[in-house]
Amino acid sequence: MPTDRRVLVLLVVALAAAAPAAALRLLCVGRACRDRDQVRTLVPYCSLPEAARQLLAAGFRDGRGPHILAVAGEMPVAGSDGTRTLAAPWPTDEPDRAGRIPLAFWGSGVAPGTEIPSGTRLDAVAPTVAQLIGLDRPHPGVRSGEAVPGVASDAEPRLVLLVAWKGVGSGDLETRRDAWPNLRGLVRRGAGTLDAEVGSVPLDPAAVLATVGTGGLPKDHGITGALVRNDRGRVVTAWGPGTPFSVIATLGDDLDELTDQAPRIGLVGTQTWDRGLIGGNWYIENDRDDVVLDRRTARQVAAAERLLSSGYGADEVPDLLAVAMDGPVPVMDQALGALVEAAQRATGGRVAVVLTATGSTAAPGALPAEAAEAALEADLGDVVEATAVGGFFLDQEAMATSGVTDDRVVSAARRLETPGEDRLLADVFPQIAVTFARYC
Repeated sequence: MPTDRRVLVLLVVALAAAAPAAALRLLCVGRACRDRDQVRTLVPYCSLPEAARQLLAAGFRDGRGPHILAVAGEMPVAGSDGTRTLAAPWPTDEPDRAGRIPLAFWGSGVAPGTEIPSGTRLDAVAPTVAQLIGLDRPHPGVRSGEAVPGVASDAEPRLVLLVAWKGVGSGDLETRRDAWPNLRGLVRRGAGTLDAEVGSVPLDPAAVLATVGTGGLPKDHGITGALVRNDRGRVVTAWGPGTPFSVIATLGDDLDELTDQAPRIGLVGTQTWDRGLIGGNWYIENDRDDVVLDRRTARQVAAAERLLSSGYGADEVPDLLAVAMDGPVPVMDQALGALVEAAQRATGGRVAVVLTATGSTAAPGALPAEAAEAALEADLGDVVEATAVGGFFLDQEAMATSGVTDDRVVSAARRLETPGEDRLLADVFPQIAVTFARYC
């Protein structure tokens, strides 16, 4: 090939590689086009601090989450259409400590006194449990999580009791140190820390529980929140009718598949999306797991005790019972104590207990997400199909009819103000900005 022709080909290839970044610069939404501290890129979303970008990217899966993503400013924003009962906070441009959570392992198969490193993410739970029960899960490369070193000992439990406190972070525990004696006992006698991390934002409980159950972050498992988009683009409830499956299998799925459906696997939760702790539908052939949903903690404990007495932990095939609860910490801690005692009785002491949480929902003075949605639709009309934690699902049919574009929604969301007439959202951007984050 002549030299001139080789040069021409190389130039075309270079321009093609640069095209996505150049196209994104033309979008110029949010704060991305401001000259702030000599930002070197005009790509949307890239002007956020790196720590914020990393957490947002970990919580994002293309095609599953909201069309328009938003980051709150000085005034907190909390809640969504799908989590009205638990007002999870929206992400901020300066990540706070809401995602700092407790993580404790105790019981049969757990080496007591093992140090859990600060910053251990929740995607470490499933691989650590797999080590506890001696399960070699297939396809480890599809999951981000790795087992916490040293937690698993030689003994193998007959049952894993996995308890998740929704809406709780370590900061909430530290303000009431006398309110969780049973959790403190697990940390002291087993392996535990108050310095674990969720590992992604938003702190939507549905996304976080799926991280615990699968061993992957939302970018891996695709359950980005209580509301997700299915293959037809419609907004559905995670783990409900018409919802897309988790992209990767849960520990419970693999446990059932690799042991010919022999284990007992159950969930006692408060909402449909708590199913992320156990899965149950990833493989084509699967049995029916035990699922009980009840919002009252006392009745959850009673339901778990009934399941335990029905044969959980009765043989050498390891079983899994997950319990997801919300409410006051003292009430949940008392329930934890009752659950541990019942599990020990059912297994003759051969139970491994795991306790963790989904992150704090404490956001004093937060603006309800419904108010942000109402203000946006007062400007543009009924273009929001649903509001998620940290963004908006858009009604594509309504937008086509009214002629409203994604860019107009971004601009309108950027204009939203607090009651004090300050800017409500620190940044707003279409999901494509996260998709092309590698150009930052």
